[in-house]
Amino acid sequence: MRISELAARTGTPAATLRRHGSAELLPASRTASGHRLCCEEAVERSAFVDAAKHLDLSLKAINVLSAVRARRSTPRRALR
Repeated sequence: MRISELAARTGTPAATLRRHGSAELLPASRTASGHRLCCEEAVERSAFVDAAKHLDLSLKAINVLSAVRARRSTPRRALR
């Protein structure tokens, strides 16, 4: 989905989503013409980022939390 679609679904302004993408908080690929394309995971990730921002966390801190959150869902055997 394009950034405009993600903005409509999440209620987050497109400019904010672009900033989150630049900070590597939202997974996105690019079309041949350079437009960002987001996957369904971006909807959930955007909600996580918004919740963390309401706690006054910096984008850098949110990025660290996102990495920890991603690792937490990894089976323990894979971490050994």
